[in-house]
Amino acid sequence: RPSPLSSAGAPTHRRPPSCWQQSLLGSAPREDMAASHTSSSAVAAAAQPPAPPPSRIVRDVGSTPRERLDKDEWLLTTGHGGFAMGTLSNVPSRQYHNLLIGATAPPVGRIAAVQGVEETITTAEGTTPLARYNYQVGGAASGPSHLVQFIREPTCVTWVYEVPGACLRKTLHLGWQSNKAAVRYIVESKGPVTLALRPRIKIVDFHHRLDDMDTSRFSVSKTGSGVRVDAEGQAVTVCCSAGEYREDPHSTPPVDYAVSRTREEKPVGEPLWSPGVFTMAFGAGLHVCTIAFALAPDEPDLHLPENQDRAQHLKQIHEQASKALGSRALAVRLAPLIDASDDYLVTRRVGERSLKTVIAGYPWFADWGRDTMISMPGLMLATGRLADARSCLETFASWVSEGMIPNRFDDNKAFAHYNTVDASLWYLEAVRAYAEASGERLQASGLLLDAAKQIVKGYETGTRFGIAMDPADGLIKAGDANTQLTWMDALREGIAFTPRYGKCVEINALWINGLRCVAELLEGEEPRLAAQLRAQAAASAASFVAKFARPDGLGLFDRLQPDESAPGGWKAIAEIRPNQLFAVSLRHGPLEEALQRAVLAVCRERLLTPMGLRTLDPEDASYRGRFKGDMMSRDAAYHNGTVWPWLIGPYCEAVLRVGGFSRAARSEASGALEGIVASMGSGCLGQIVEILDGDEPRDEEGCNAQAWSVAEALRISALIASSAEAALG
Repeated sequence: RPSPLSSAGAPTHRRPPSCWQQSLLGSAPREDMAASHTSSSAVAAAAQPPAPPPSRIVRDVGSTPRERLDKDEWLLTTGHGGFAMGTLSNVPSRQYHNLLIGATAPPVGRIAAVQGVEETITTAEGTTPLARYNYQVGGAASGPSHLVQFIREPTCVTWVYEVPGACLRKTLHLGWQSNKAAVRYIVESKGPVTLALRPRIKIVDFHHRLDDMDTSRFSVSKTGSGVRVDAEGQAVTVCCSAGEYREDPHSTPPVDYAVSRTREEKPVGEPLWSPGVFTMAFGAGLHVCTIAFALAPDEPDLHLPENQDRAQHLKQIHEQASKALGSRALAVRLAPLIDASDDYLVTRRVGERSLKTVIAGYPWFADWGRDTMISMPGLMLATGRLADARSCLETFASWVSEGMIPNRFDDNKAFAHYNTVDASLWYLEAVRAYAEASGERLQASGLLLDAAKQIVKGYETGTRFGIAMDPADGLIKAGDANTQLTWMDALREGIAFTPRYGKCVEINALWINGLRCVAELLEGEEPRLAAQLRAQAAASAASFVAKFARPDGLGLFDRLQPDESAPGGWKAIAEIRPNQLFAVSLRHGPLEEALQRAVLAVCRERLLTPMGLRTLDPEDASYRGRFKGDMMSRDAAYHNGTVWPWLIGPYCEAVLRVGGFSRAARSEASGALEGIVASMGSGCLGQIVEILDGDEPRDEEGCNAQAWSVAEALRISALIASSAEAALG
């Protein structure tokens, strides 16, 4: 066995460090673990869903380009809206890079509590600070980072450092369903060593920055084994398992957040403040210590690293998934997607009840109605989380108003926004999917179906934003040039960048599907109403085909816009967008096979990329191939060319339906999904991004972890596998 340290006490760099005892190292570098990823040819041959990279990812600094260490990110979540996020190099590049962001009114009211902990280690060979920042003045972090390895796991992240005379392993753990975090340190040294830990406290709304440091906002008081910091009605308590605390307030120069600066196109940074330092001295050998922090009213827990609540929870989720998928082997194959799916399910209080909802994306989204309904089949039904699925439906059914479920909830208050035309229609599809997966016979007067009936009535008779069924053709119309009611909803400074008002193709596909879904569910108790809904669906479907089918064979028009000069007062907009896919992918879509094939063909030819679908044909004059520049420029590109991975869901389902779930169709769907699943090994590790550039090379943009991106990858994987099993059976 090699000596813990070289004879000279100098660190070995750029290779898996031989100085560490193997128990302190990751067992395999990321490159070795990639061997488990299935090749394209193997996927196609098996007609099975592609296998994602493993949940446990090990990156050795010596074999990882520096830019990847600074750019790739990690995410940990608390299960109630809180989270932690950062880079592999531990150099913050976003204001959202913090060790603890707590949810004070789960899943919202989020407070950036603790940005980080700075470590300084002193041995006989010298003093070495491990923390690194890029400053607005002074530029990028300089000098050796001393980082030799990074390890990402579903429940913790670890950094391994080598310094002259010592090695240090740092692991971050988050509390489950609580606003707590702890960092466990394992120090191995050749001789005496001193470790100093300086927590950086923020206590600010997680969307905000401490642009101008006013230290008078902080009130500091000593506690039994640590310190409490109060600011603006919130408080963070920090304690340490060893050593002594010394008050020593300190602020860094403004730290530059490169990613945030790029998004806002202006200097973006903040000074980071600390109340003091915990210092501990050890002799030669192996030593363990923990620093813990919590956002009040929670208290720090020094034993948090031993807590198995999240691990046990994930074990239960995987057992449920095995049963739902019908195969333990398949659940193991899809385990990284199952792990990722759990990060988005959170709790929300509805009256006196604690129900479930879905965080749309990290780091900045809260729970959205549209995203929750689209994500539910993948996040919950595919994994056997039927009770959670029902709970999600109950959350939004409880908030039905004027025939609409909320578009989203406010970030800080128990207040709902209803500015969406499609979320309520996705609710109808989600109820159908839940009833089918659970086998539950829903009661017509029960909460879920009563909400569905309210939605149908509201859309038939009219509700907010001009949403109503046109009695002339049975199609849904909504909005005006200044609204953004569909999922293509970018709006800034009064400008709707994708003004999809009038009669939109996916809204009416969802309407027809929704009518048939509700009719199906009401058949037993209210057959008369069910018959009326089926008749309306048939009439609306006939109008849909007559008005949306393009005479040039290029699928469907994207929308019909009101225009007094056009025949019948409606002008067909011939943009080629992925919205038409829903007329093929939905269970009760309105199209016959010939039109289905035409839609699939044009989307395959004009929109499909290895990472999802573009939102607009590159040949269109309005196409934007780069999601870059200031926020106005980005919003202009958001739905006008930008690639969205979640759209691979309706695309693959359309492939499977048009292909009769044949082996060839399953192979095509697997191939389309493979690049998205493989991306879980980079970017935000273990997650799937929100959006990418429409043009090559495609940079990942937007939220680095998006619920429906993960959900649709998981749903389609399960669909491919189940149809393959059915073909064999």
